[in-house]
Amino acid sequence: MDQPKTIAYQGVPGAYSESACLHLFGVGCRTLPCERFEDVYEAVLDGRADGGAVPVENTTTGSIHPNYDLLMKYPVHIVGEVKLLIEHCLLAPKGVGIGDLTGVKSHPQALAQCSDFFASHPKIAAIPEFDTAGSAQIVAREKGTTGAIASALAAEKYGLGILKKNLENQPGVNITRFFAIAKEPLADASAGTKCTIVYTPGGNRAGLLHKALSSFAVRNLDLLKIESRPRPGRPWEYIFHLDFRGNAATAAVAQTFEELRLEGGEVRLLGCYPEGSTRKLFSSRGVIPELP
Repeated sequence: MDQPKTIAYQGVPGAYSESACLHLFGVGCRTLPCERFEDVYEAVLDGRADGGAVPVENTTTGSIHPNYDLLMKYPVHIVGEVKLLIEHCLLAPKGVGIGDLTGVKSHPQALAQCSDFFASHPKIAAIPEFDTAGSAQIVAREKGTTGAIASALAAEKYGLGILKKNLENQPGVNITRFFAIAKEPLADASAGTKCTIVYTPGGNRAGLLHKALSSFAVRNLDLLKIESRPRPGRPWEYIFHLDFRGNAATAAVAQTFEELRLEGGEVRLLGCYPEGSTRKLFSSRGVIPELP
């Protein structure tokens, strides 16, 4: 009988990233919480984990730059993608109601995304903490009149009650995109419908980026995202992460890469993988959530 895969993520049990692990690698996987994003990559490469789930973009706060840089630093491969609809829940110890709350703990971004709740409940203090699920963990340990904003999965993990769901100001539009990473690329090359590359231009001259992008357009390759990051050790020079629809095994993509290299640039394929769909968070580890 095959052993369940171990999948690393940044955060504590009940974090939104743990739901990403379950979607990307299956509910049977064992999850490995890590303190830092770097720890996720290192666990994948040293064999402590079979894969990892890392967030790269949020629809309200934008790109998560540390993971763009770490994808360049570590020789991992992107093997999957999921877009998680983030739903903030108001949690509290069992028996504590909204009228009893004196404060609510969470990550500063989560608190800001739920500012309308605090405006309508001025006697409840918004208390910044390092992490959403970590806040739930603290609140469960304190057993007082302080609540937390976190996931329903965190409520299950720490035995907290859910006082209110969809606490965010704008429900339905807060979506975080996660990559599944692994030490090796996908074995089935035909499964890839989307590619992510890092393009390092060969110098800086007028029209260079325009020409690079036109190599995708002339082959009808749909560019989905371009992210520039500082080039390590080279002040005022940049590298570009590009997401596009296509399969790296096709002639069109191979020709595009060759054209970029002929211009003196470097191309590193981070992954060719199935394009991810939007999914809901797990509210219980054993129940796969329905599509939104």
